Order: sequence, then structure tokens, then C-alpha cells
Amino acid sequence: MKGDAQPLIKFFDGSDKRFIIPLYQRNYDWKEENCEQLFQDLMKLHNSDRKSHFFGSIVSSIQSGTEDRFIIDGQQRITTVSLLLIAMVNAKKEGLIEATDAKLVEKIFKRYLVDEYQEDERKVKLKPIKKDMQAFDALLYKPKEQYIKESNVTRNYDFFYDKIIRAGLTLDELFETIKKLEVINIRLDEDDDPQLIFESLNSTGLDLSEADKIRNYLLMSLAPAEQDNLYTRFWNPIEEFTKYDPSSFVRDYLTMKQGKIGRIDKIYFIFKEYA
Repeated sequence: MKGDAQPLIKFFDGSDKRFIIPLYQRNYDWKEENCEQLFQDLMKLHNSDRKSHFFGSIVSSIQSGTEDRFIIDGQQRITTVSLLLIAMVNAKKEGLIEATDAKLVEKIFKRYLVDEYQEDERKVKLKPIKKDMQAFDALLYKPKEQYIKESNVTRNYDFFYDKIIRAGLTLDELFETIKKLEVINIRLDEDDDPQLIFESLNSTGLDLSEADKIRNYLLMSLAPAEQDNLYTRFWNPIEEFTKYDPSSFVRDYLTMKQGKIGRIDKIYFIFKEYA
């Protein structure tokens, strides 16, 4: 495991670099108050002499032979800043924010949001979980009428879009402030155990449901293609049929199998022991 402090925007930068949110992760769920706090921090940072603002840590592992980074911790921050950048680009394209650097919009779009040289049909750098990905891509490529309004991705984008056009800053000023966000970039080695690290992060405050932890336990050790297959065939239907309360479903399943009702906040550990 290796780690160092660096600007978040440097973590984003780089050709052939993509950020993959593994299927065992939860969906994007930052609330408006989290986005409000980030934007207020940026405004304070802009109005101060501070050179940096600590924005947490990002834990990732690199897929062998590629620049793809599997995000083990930090997907909420990466997704949120990506939404902020998209809102900046769209606001400038629509003439609602000024820019001194005429090429800044193109720079943000091509260096931090997409990889135009990617051989895959989808050239977006961030690959969220399936339903989040549909909403995210719509913000980049589709007209507003086709945005997925019920998605948390779209709601937070709308929040930032409104804040940006009312903030009174130029695109250049806001981007220079974002460049002051600093993270601890932690990269796992091949012999590091992502499962143990994920559990350790969770035990120190990562707010995951019992089902989130079970999904991680079941999928994390598998190859990406097998993860995708099992998630699509089994886990996603379970989430949809239970109205996104799979924790209760797993408790009922274990109750039938074991003949006793477990505590809902201990279902992950009960499932682990059962498995």
C-alpha cells in the first residue's frame, strides 16, 4: 500500500485513466446538505489565502495492464466533483458563466471528464454503478429534457448548476479553487487484501447498510466480468423487488434457513458466518 497527498484534480488527470466504481459499492447517495457544505467550503477557500483544503482520502487498486482504477473508498467525493465539473462546463456552454480562458471548457471536458482516445464506445472517465451511470452520461451528452430527474446524480448536478450561475465567479476562478482540493491518494499493491481494507474503512465510519457489506463480501473477490454477471442476474433484481431494502430480505432469508430472527444491524456478520 502506498499513499501520498496530492491535488484531487491531479488524481483526475491523465490519458487512458478511468475510475470504475465496483458493483459491490453502494449507489451514489450524497445529500444536498453534503453538496452545500462542499460548495460553501469552496467559496470560503476562494475568499481566503489558503493554498489547499483537505478533502479526505481515496483508496484505489489498479487493474493489471491498464490505467483503470477500481475505487474502494472515495466514490462519493469523486462523483460529486465530477458533477460539479459537468455543471461548470454546461453553464459556460449555455452562456450563464464567464471564462477568461477561452479553452478552459474544452480542457475540463477532455482532461477530467472524458478520454476521447478510449477505444470503448463509452469514453467517460468515471464509470458509476449502472443506474447512476445512465443519469451521469445524460448530463454530458443529452438535452435537459432527457435528464433522469429522479436520480440523486441529477438532483445534485442541478444543485451545483444553480449555485454556479449565482456565485458570481468566473469559470476560471471556480476551477482554480477546485484545484486547491487535496486528497490522500492511497494505492493498493497486488498483495493487499481489498476485502479487509474495505471492512476496516467501514468500521471507522463509512456509512454502509448491512446489504451493502454483504454485496461487497460476495462480489469483491471475483473478476470484474463475473461481478457484472452476478450483479445483473441476481443482486440488482433483489434490490428492485425489495424496493431497495435488501437488508430486510437477507434477514428473512436467514430466518427461514436458521430458524431464528437476527438483529437487523448484525445481518452482515450473521450472513458471513452462515456463508
